[in-house]
Amino acid sequence: MYDFETEYRRIFETPLEEIKEDIFFRADNFENETWYGDLQMYLAIGVCKPEKDCVPDLQKALKVLGCPTQTREIDGELFLIPQRERQKQTPTRHKQEMER
Repeated sequence: MYDFETEYRRIFETPLEEIKEDIFFRADNFENETWYGDLQMYLAIGVCKPEKDCVPDLQKALKVLGCPTQTREIDGELFLIPQRERQKQTPTRHKQEMER
């Protein structure tokens, strides 16, 4: 049987790198957290400025929701922004035509 409380606690005990997206987890599952407003802000506009002590838990929650993030400090203030994955470089058009 699924135990929500156990699964919820597991998220915050797991290192960020090991967390996987859970398509059945919803944002309102975190509504009792102090950083819930920051979570909603990030989901709405893709960036937020949380309190520094909330960042690790907020990043884990967002990653579970399918939004991996990274931190960026600008003028001494910490922001959460989307994590950009490196795109594979596509061969140049000239090289593609030469291979044909």
